[in-house]
Amino acid sequence: MSSQFANMADPFEVRMRFTNLLTHLSASATASIKTAHYALKHRDMDEDLHSCIIENLERGNNMNNRANIMYFLEHHADVNMKEGGHEAYVEMIRRDIQRIVEAVAQSGANVKVVRRVVTGLGDKGVLNAEVMTGIETGLKEKEENMGRLLGEDDGKAEGDKGTLDAGAEEGHRPTPRTAHSGKTNGVSKMDKRAIEQRIEEDRERNKRLRESVWAVSGDDDQELDRMWEEGSEVGEDEHIIADEEADERLEFVRYYRSTLKTWGS
Repeated sequence: MSSQFANMADPFEVRMRFTNLLTHLSASATASIKTAHYALKHRDMDEDLHSCIIENLERGNNMNNRANIMYFLEHHADVNMKEGGHEAYVEMIRRDIQRIVEAVAQSGANVKVVRRVVTGLGDKGVLNAEVMTGIETGLKEKEENMGRLLGEDDGKAEGDKGTLDAGAEEGHRPTPRTAHSGKTNGVSKMDKRAIEQRIEEDRERNKRLRESVWAVSGDDDQELDRMWEEGSEVGEDEHIIADEEADERLEFVRYYRSTLKTWGS
């Protein structure tokens, strides 16, 4: 009896360890798989560990981390849909998917991330067509709201520029804003690091996506044959992926700029 209790993991320690894994998730598939296997190992605490995911999404202020957790959920579902997995985890994702989407795509951020993962979960049979349609409708609304917000910010910027130009014509020099401590051109070092980190992580994820498209089972001859047959079609796909990456980076930077304007006002 005493040896049985000695082998039981402390629930508080398991929860803290899992939270730490979620907090430090990166674009690496290895990190996501490691976190998913940790949850599988402690499946007896499934509801508690699933609540950690929800809490990290709803309370976390880091947009990058919310995106990484969203990508992790696809690996989480993969691991638990296989033989020896824990089906209850998949049911929890299915049950709380609307809440998860709302947390990850709040304020219109991470919409493309959510769309990619939801599509992947649909392809795996985790989500049905009706649920995916409802999620897509909500994502489109968020995109439209974000577009209106960014449009208003651009309009205000042009209005401010016109006011400054008029003042210059009358011989008045505009009073310069006092620079905030630790900021360069209105963007703090921390914000710049977050932007750079997101760009690198998106690049890593898209690289893996391209690798998975080319992956084949079998020997090197099969891979060479496929590359030879599909080589002429690569250009279009590459252009689409590159355009998506550029759009995501631009949207991410514009989102941070609009947030910084809000903080500065």
